[in-house]
Amino acid sequence: MKRWVTHGFIAGYLGLLLYGVICHTINYKPHQHLGMYFIVWDMYCGWDAHETRRHLVAEGLSGNYYELTPAPWGEFVPYGSAYRRDYDYQGQYSGRIITNVLSHTEHEPITRVYMVDEIWSRKYNLPESLWKQRYDEPYDKYSYNYLRAVYLPSGEQLQLHYDWKQHLASRALLANPRLMEEVSRAQPYLAGPAKESSPIRPVSYLPGASEF
Repeated sequence: MKRWVTHGFIAGYLGLLLYGVICHTINYKPHQHLGMYFIVWDMYCGWDAHETRRHLVAEGLSGNYYELTPAPWGEFVPYGSAYRRDYDYQGQYSGRIITNVLSHTEHEPITRVYMVDEIWSRKYNLPESLWKQRYDEPYDKYSYNYLRAVYLPSGEQLQLHYDWKQHLASRALLANPRLMEEVSRAQPYLAGPAKESSPIRPVSYLPGASEF
């Protein structure tokens, strides 16, 4: 009896994982409920080789710049060292943070607020003791600062640029003459989700796509 229970548990467990893989492969209700998170094979798919922190910088009427984050009263850190604003990948809620800080502080008239992404390689998150064991090169952390979005003082988003990875991919495409020639000659197509009226949608190359 014990063997049958063990075999049944193993078969059920493997069958459940197989169901999750199939749902993820054919895109069949992968986010239907919370339990799908434990069986759909897309865990940690958003992790990459770079760490990102977001800074909100206000430009005053006099031309001076003021850092709005961290706020004077402190920041909420959900987990690890990242602040709540660092989880706002598309900048959808940064406008509310801007209006909250500006409405509770004294300052000159503000003309624009910039969301700047600070990006560095995740390997620099290692402590120096582990760094020396793994790398022969000196510990010289280098960060890239990239303008991601522009807001009005009211919190309205004026501009939203590509993220850092898309920016690098676009620059690499524009710097490759062979790929640019193929793009100008070819007619690409993009397959859309099955729920749309047409699963195939033509996509044309726009010259303005080179502007970031």
